[in-house]
Amino acid sequence: MRLVEKAEAALVAAIEIYNKPNFPYREESFSILAINAWELLLKAKVMAESGGNKTAIYEFTNKLLANGKPSKKRQIKQNRSGNPTTINLHKAMARLDELPNAALPAAVRANIESLTEIRDNAVHLINIGPAFSKQVLEIGSASVTNFVVLVGQWFKRDLSSSLSLLFPVGFVGSHLKAKAVPTSPDEERLIKYLAELEKAADGDAAAEYFVALSVDVKLKRSPGAMASQLQLSQDPNAMKVILQEEDVRQAFPWDYAELLKRCRGRYSDFVQNKTFNDICAQAKQNSALTRVRYLDPNNLSSSKKVFYSTNVLKVLDKQYTKKK
Repeated sequence: MRLVEKAEAALVAAIEIYNKPNFPYREESFSILAINAWELLLKAKVMAESGGNKTAIYEFTNKLLANGKPSKKRQIKQNRSGNPTTINLHKAMARLDELPNAALPAAVRANIESLTEIRDNAVHLINIGPAFSKQVLEIGSASVTNFVVLVGQWFKRDLSSSLSLLFPVGFVGSHLKAKAVPTSPDEERLIKYLAELEKAADGDAAAEYFVALSVDVKLKRSPGAMASQLQLSQDPNAMKVILQEEDVRQAFPWDYAELLKRCRGRYSDFVQNKTFNDICAQAKQNSALTRVRYLDPNNLSSSKKVFYSTNVLKVLDKQYTKKK
């Protein structure tokens, strides 16, 4: 669908601008383009739910009688060039609310509201400082994640090859500056409001959707010259990543008991049986889905425990029915 392609293009542009190392208007530009991307995506969803009918995203107005009074007949509202006027972002969300099983998850809605507030305030009122920049990065990163997940669910499109999370270029050291540089009263009010939005709408229980993603940049002494050149990958030619134990637990937070608890709360037809155990066994063969922790890391015969990534739910979603 053309609207989905345009939405993707808008978000790609937003990310590319944000990731420029020296772009003084990048937060404002990112928020403008990202909101545009969401508006296009939600309009595409409204159209899809209406069988591809374009009029589903048109604005309508009452025709005028000869005496200048509005009649009961409705017509498509036109812009100055004579083309149809389409609904805005919030009307698109409202129309999805009216459709069965199409309403946005609370965390996604709160994230979009946060991004809209950033755009409105940054463009018209507030100069973005270090403390606010960190909040934009966290909300923006969550927005990209939510966008990729929903495009995959709604339109079966994989955007992982064309979209990536925001990279905090030039952000190293901003934590110190954020503490040292005072914020204006207007900026403080906005930061507080965005924090309240995040607190009011926690992420999905399966960690699929987010209001904001915490970004914490740390400078640490490296044990080796190559330690900073690493990335998690199955490709033998790719760069590598050195993971501390606490990093592993964040990537693989669930043991078997917790996975069972999540499945029972997530699926309406879940049964702990051979089918489920077979899926878990297959997941253990995938290092991206499971991690084995040994009591003695140097002795592979010692006691061990398997931990699961939240991404294992994407595999289980194909087998079970999610609760509504």
